[in-house]
Amino acid sequence: MPIESMNGFRMYYEVAGAGRPLLFVHGGLGGGHGSATFRQHQMAALAQQVEVIAFDRRAAGQSETPASGYSFAGFLDDIGALLDHLGHERVVLMGHSAGGPLVLQYALTHPGRVRALILGSTATQTVRVPEELASLITFLGTDGLTQLQGMLSQQGDAAAANPALAPFVNFGGVLQTYLAYHLHGDPIAERLGEITVPTLILHGTADEEVAFTEAERLHAGLPSSSLVSFEDGPHAIMVTHAEAYRDAIIAFLQLLEDAA
Repeated sequence: MPIESMNGFRMYYEVAGAGRPLLFVHGGLGGGHGSATFRQHQMAALAQQVEVIAFDRRAAGQSETPASGYSFAGFLDDIGALLDHLGHERVVLMGHSAGGPLVLQYALTHPGRVRALILGSTATQTVRVPEELASLITFLGTDGLTQLQGMLSQQGDAAAANPALAPFVNFGGVLQTYLAYHLHGDPIAERLGEITVPTLILHGTADEEVAFTEAERLHAGLPSSSLVSFEDGPHAIMVTHAEAYRDAIIAFLQLLEDAA
């Protein structure tokens, strides 16, 4: 599938299905497999209902790890650049875990482009950067992080030969992503009432990474939201409760169509 240069880095994305567009924004803070879990467990079935778009965020999955561009505003611009590239003016935005604050902020910043929201295992702020790490990142500053990223990027060939080194190739981008979330803080919590589009909240009651109480707070603050809970569900309900998770999304999408 395509890898295109957008907003200062080479972005990997996939598109499946036809109809009204749904854009998935994965969690994590760089490294890892990006949107692969969603693509493996949910994308094909949802693509029978709508056009599904999944991309790997900068420094994640198969996307590039650029030296700069790591800010909340920059992450929102990444979303907008992909939508523009695909010619979509208005979409359903779906965010999982650390992707949730991004789609919530996008709904606040670009309300005309968001038709509805789907929030999975998330909160208004999912990242609590340890004080020691925040101090280190602040000490290094942008120039220091850029130099570190340059040094780490030279290990790309070595990582290809030795998979054990692969996580370190993205290390500079991961640090800068942590800093971006840290600097953004949690301004969304006080503005949830401004997000009036239909919203589906999906959350496991046994989630140890983002507590279920966060889903309840989202539901209480978002005027047009519905909450589907998964009894004893962990953080990875899109995998462990894949069918029920998918069914809830399809039912929500059908309600949107019926109301159109």
